[in-house]
Amino acid sequence: MVAGSVVAASGAASFTAVAGEFDGVTLRVGTWGGSWKANMVELIVPKFEAMGGKIEFVTGSPQANFAKVITGRGKAPFDVMEVLDAQIGDAMESGYFQKVDLSKIPNKKYVDDYQYNENMVGSWHTQEVICYHVDKFAEQGIPVPKTYADLIHPKLAGKVSFPDINSGGGLANFTAINIAAGGDRDNVQPGLELINKMKVLKFWSRGGETLSQFESGDILAAVSNGGWCLRTRKAGVNVDSVHPVIGNGNVGVAKVGWLGILKSAEGKNVEAAHWFINEYLTEEFQLLFAVKSGIVPINKNAIARMHEDEVIRDILVLDQEKIANELRFDYTGINLSAWTDQWNRMVAK
Repeated sequence: MVAGSVVAASGAASFTAVAGEFDGVTLRVGTWGGSWKANMVELIVPKFEAMGGKIEFVTGSPQANFAKVITGRGKAPFDVMEVLDAQIGDAMESGYFQKVDLSKIPNKKYVDDYQYNENMVGSWHTQEVICYHVDKFAEQGIPVPKTYADLIHPKLAGKVSFPDINSGGGLANFTAINIAAGGDRDNVQPGLELINKMKVLKFWSRGGETLSQFESGDILAAVSNGGWCLRTRKAGVNVDSVHPVIGNGNVGVAKVGWLGILKSAEGKNVEAAHWFINEYLTEEFQLLFAVKSGIVPINKNAIARMHEDEVIRDILVLDQEKIANELRFDYTGINLSAWTDQWNRMVAK
């Protein structure tokens, strides 16, 4: 079944809207732009508007949006925001997030227990992969990579892209490559040295650059999340993904997203923020989000339906045991500023 059919089938799901429940309420959401925001506009916004409310989006990476929270000393330009796993420690330490009333998130029953708590609620996860051009690798006799180190190849010099550490996928991929290279939370030099040996063409800040660089022929391989590899394949470029062997029993890399409510949200906006999080977890939205943006749902029913899309089956891992075996890193106590400083010095060379 093709992606459109999967979404169409999901779209038949019904919802209950209470007219007037959010009359006059403008919910402000901090999230990415592009297809990420477009998915919410397609499915979540109409439901909220049917209840009398309005949703405004403040677009940017979670890093950029969290910087706004810090700069404003908690007076954020949004009520609820996307938070990356790498930011959880800093977000909680800031004291600017309020507790989540889990009784108002009934759809949590469709996700695993570890994906929600009184501080934040999980929203999605991505699989960070090595995406490579199948035809070009075959034509040039380049072996299909199994590890990051396999990207160190004379025919790939200047033909590989990698996410900048400040991008949405930067920390997850840098952490993975550092661990794979023998580094740890206190020593990132092995990862920096391995990346340097790759002769990277560009450290991208927007995932869409991956697709355009494959289309133009500028790159033959990219370290990116599986969603961009998926979209590149659907755009007509014959790419495939490799979930890299990391070591210590881990194969593949998971980046996890969360939703948190700011203390600056008040009154009906707090209720609306809870409503928004609950809608984010519906099978309908999670499936649309997965098919159009390449994330992996956390809603178990949506995960089961992902198998209906052939390209998704090729690019992403859908087996729950294999998903559980992906690298998930605890960033608690990490000096991310020190990591970033070392990264910036490496890139500047």
